[in-house]
Amino acid sequence: MKKEHENLKFVTLETFSNLWTAEVVKNRLMEEGIRAHIANPYVNYSFGPTVLEGFRLQVEQDQFLKALNIYKNTLQD
Repeated sequence: MKKEHENLKFVTLETFSNLWTAEVVKNRLMEEGIRAHIANPYVNYSFGPTVLEGFRLQVEQDQFLKALNIYKNTLQD
């Protein structure tokens, strides 16, 4: 997580099974001004290519509803 995010409260918007999809959604949210990051993106590879817990896309708590709306209406299949 970046230093400027240290004092912000983040919540998980969605957990993805692959990093590429999580990155695409994160970048789209960031284009809309949503503060977002992927929690521990490299932890899942510590035991090989198997995803143990998924890639957690987190957004700032105050922006959660806006992020959810963007995700549900424009990004989710």
